[in-house]
Amino acid sequence: MNYDDLFKPVPVVKAEFTSVEFDADDTSYSPAETHSMNQLSKELSLLKDKLLEREKDLDSRESALSMDLESLEKQKRELNRIQDDLSTKLAEFESMKGKDLSEEKLKEYKDTAKRWVEMGPEVASVEIQNWRQKRRFEEALSIFEMLKAEDKAPIIAFMLNSDQDDLIELADALAMRDRGLLPSVSLE
Repeated sequence: MNYDDLFKPVPVVKAEFTSVEFDADDTSYSPAETHSMNQLSKELSLLKDKLLEREKDLDSRESALSMDLESLEKQKRELNRIQDDLSTKLAEFESMKGKDLSEEKLKEYKDTAKRWVEMGPEVASVEIQNWRQKRRFEEALSIFEMLKAEDKAPIIAFMLNSDQDDLIELADALAMRDRGLLPSVSLE
């Protein structure tokens, strides 16, 4: 053994991969290694195809989500517009509340007042009491104010002469709230 054989650097052989297919002339890889590389290549190719398919699926989902987002934004703008319209109409309604009665409501009130006069003080008193229990006392008062003084008097008298405290209390409330029943001050 000489010095050169022992300490001479081993030449480096550069590996070239021209193909992953098995080449019988290429003896640097065993048939088992070449088979493994072919299997790995097939698996990688399959995974690549799956990833491309998944990417297409994700792109279509992203597109659908984008369209849904645009639709939701459009619906939100429409909802805000409707809410603004509703707020405006509600404000108008609140400002109109308590003003002139509509012709239909006025006709209904006049018909009810006429019915109360025709039914007599007993039935009218019970009906006014029912309106009060249904939290419609303001309407009942408006109808009561439409009656003539000579029609109001028997109803109030019946309520005041009743044994029921509710009717007496109702008569007091009607008398206090109805401006037509307030005592007139005369300057004699």
